Amino acid sequence: MKNKISLFLILCLMASGCSNGSSGSVPNTAVPAGGAFNKVTSGTAHTCVLTTSSQIKCWGSNIYGQLGDGTTVDKLSPTLIDAATTYTEISAGDGHTCAITTGGVLKCWGHNSSGQLGNGTTLDQVTAITIDLGTSYSQVSTSGNVTCGITIANVLKCWGYNGQGGVGDGTVIDKTSPIVINGGTTYSKIATGALHTCGITSAGVLKCWGNNDSGQLGDSTTANKNLPVIIDGGVTYSKIAVSSFIQYHTCGVTTANVLKCWGNNIYGQVGDGSTTTRPAPTIIAAGTSFSDVSVGYVHTCAIVLTTGLLKCWGYNFYYQLGDYTSSTRLSPVQADTGFTYAKISASNNYTCGLTTNSNLRCWGRNDYGQIGDGTLVNKTVPLGIY
Repeated sequence: MKNKISLFLILCLMASGCSNGSSGSVPNTAVPAGGAFNKVTSGTAHTCVLTTSSQIKCWGSNIYGQLGDGTTVDKLSPTLIDAATTYTEISAGDGHTCAITTGGVLKCWGHNSSGQLGNGTTLDQVTAITIDLGTSYSQVSTSGNVTCGITIANVLKCWGYNGQGGVGDGTVIDKTSPIVINGGTTYSKIATGALHTCGITSAGVLKCWGNNDSGQLGDSTTANKNLPVIIDGGVTYSKIAVSSFIQYHTCGVTTANVLKCWGNNIYGQVGDGSTTTRPAPTIIAAGTSFSDVSVGYVHTCAIVLTTGLLKCWGYNFYYQLGDYTSSTRLSPVQADTGFTYAKISASNNYTCGLTTNSNLRCWGRNDYGQIGDGTLVNKTVPLGIY
């Protein structure tokens, strides 16, 4: 009997997971580690990676051409994009994607209804096109219908939907081409959300702007801001993550490696043990140092600095927390037992991450093939992806 149970467990884990694993105590060591990649980014229902040879592969939903393979056909497995070009950065948004070549050229593709591609039009593009010709970029962040990038001179530029002030230029008028934001201030990090945006200046100062109806800007109000405002004054930040979806929340890691989150908390996605909305930065897992954080729809994941352990919390109906259960968690719990992580990317009820060995692993919702395992079956335990 013991051997039969062990065989069942192994087969269960290697497939889509044990649906009744409510205890959260089943280690995921039976699942292959996954292929090696340099970076991973997850959009609403599509995922992209940078390979070890600096090429892009994408998969999942492709209704707007957001995969960039010249079609609008969904792909269930990693598909090579713009094969003749090498890249250093990649960011997947709702229905569009942007990336930066090894030469600093910004390219975007996919949905463009609000000018979020930045090419001066509102026409969708199914292949990569050059944006802001003549300007070299070092970072890019895409989201719902907003895109922001940081140039090699550390100048912040944003464009796209601006109805709630998410572009940050002091207006609520959409911008179809990149415009300078907070001129005279240089930036080191940028994160765009569905309707709000946050950035970290070169001095480590956190600034946010846009929609604020759930306190997601973190300025202790619920009033929208169409210009960058300083958040958590006197504290410097090294990481920032913004929700791309309607249950808005935000998380950041300070330069002292303290994790703070704020905003909508209906499913415990802030992680403070409650479901109370937090309009100001709130310390999460006090006493634990973190190296990275990523904000999904209504869940959050972060990596412990000293151990590489992955912690997740919030809504868990699709097993997106990776703790082998479907139980919503109001505080951080360990995910993907047996693996340590270097990078995490949470999204619309699914999660992908790179382990400390650069292996790609994904889990959760998979209705468009966003997991990348060649199926449309939701994954209830983390799965190695190649």
